[in-house]
Amino acid sequence: MLLPLIRNVLKEKNGLCSGGADKGKIWLRALKASCLHLFFPSRCLHCREFLSPDPAVLCMSCASLLELLNPQDFCPSCFNIKEEDDPLCLHCLHFPSLFFRMAAAFDYEGPAGSLIKHLKYFNQPYLAKGAAAFLLAQFFRLKWPIPDALVPVPLSRSHWIARGYNQSALIAEELAALLQVPVWHALKRTGDPYSQAGLLFEQRQRLEKEAFKLKKTYSIQDKTLLLIDDVMTTGATLRHCAETLSEGYPCALYSLTFCRTKIV
Repeated sequence: MLLPLIRNVLKEKNGLCSGGADKGKIWLRALKASCLHLFFPSRCLHCREFLSPDPAVLCMSCASLLELLNPQDFCPSCFNIKEEDDPLCLHCLHFPSLFFRMAAAFDYEGPAGSLIKHLKYFNQPYLAKGAAAFLLAQFFRLKWPIPDALVPVPLSRSHWIARGYNQSALIAEELAALLQVPVWHALKRTGDPYSQAGLLFEQRQRLEKEAFKLKKTYSIQDKTLLLIDDVMTTGATLRHCAETLSEGYPCALYSLTFCRTKIV
């Protein structure tokens, strides 16, 4: 672990001799960063291998596993697996979705799953910027129209107090900055529901629509909205959000999540 320290010190020291006070500050910052890495080395979020002293959060091996899902393999209406030649899955053919289109960037597994878990449960809100970059890549791959606004799935008050932030809102804000559109916090959680992380499929499906309320602050009539969430499991939460948003008569609803859970 001494090699990163020696390499950075030598590199910046060579520049210091010809650059004056500014390069002296750079040298001190590099020395400080290397010393911190020496005593508190960074680890890959997924495999826990040691990382070199740079801003990376995944090692090269894990980063290479981050491949965006191919939208052609999924139903565009619910983003579940469909037959190759069918335009929609069997369920959406019989029960049309309120969303015009739904999609996710990754399956909820591997390095992508680790990234979103660390964002959500390990107090690492800065990971939202990287998550938004991947969502932007998937968004343009999907060839969706630029929405009028992004709407994050809201968090309950107790979860927000415990976590200190809404991870879906953080991702939405970063993505909105890239798309140059506003974020509208048009949905509000009613009551104080417990975590859905341990719920069975049937329990998630029975979630009440009344868990969400449409705020009167925003006029969403005839607007194209993109709903943002971190993980889609059964789609129950997103569906109930869509039902609530539909009360405001939007023009079209889209949904994009960072991960989707495979339903067996």
